[in-house]
Amino acid sequence: MKIAYINFYSISNRYRAGALITDSSTRPVEFRITSDLNIDKLQEILYGEALQEVLYKEKFTVQLLKSMQEDYDIVLIKEKNLMSIRQEINKPVVHIQKFDQFMPLNRLSHKIINIHDRYEPLYITVNKEDEKRLISISHFLQEMYRNFNIMEPFKRIENAIKYIMENSLETERADICIR
Repeated sequence: MKIAYINFYSISNRYRAGALITDSSTRPVEFRITSDLNIDKLQEILYGEALQEVLYKEKFTVQLLKSMQEDYDIVLIKEKNLMSIRQEINKPVVHIQKFDQFMPLNRLSHKIINIHDRYEPLYITVNKEDEKRLISISHFLQEMYRNFNIMEPFKRIENAIKYIMENSLETERADICIR
């Protein structure tokens, strides 16, 4: 099973997103990154609190996922407002976050733990369309979590975006593909 991770990074008024597909041992299979999207002060004011949601969902996530050449089985996201991309990509989208004991459990969510206590407990949530797949997704991620920190690839994406932005690596294409 392959996982597509999505993460974002912004500095000043420059925004970028990256998608990383990994195998079940979190080894990279494919990486893509968007080019800079510059937001001016007026756009920032007009979009207000909706700015990041609009950018992340409409400008970055769906386009990145559709540009991937490798197939993937699920998408892991940290931003819950991206759950609605499920309809556009037709793959399970899993919101993953640190487990909080005060967080209400529901039929679309499941707790994941590392049996060796090397990593903190996590909480996953799926869309209603994937309710019947929650247990199999949860088991798969639980197995991965035995040996690998399934949250760590998010940091890799952020670090790659920072590296590219800081080193001004620009290409003629809108994205960089590393396979």
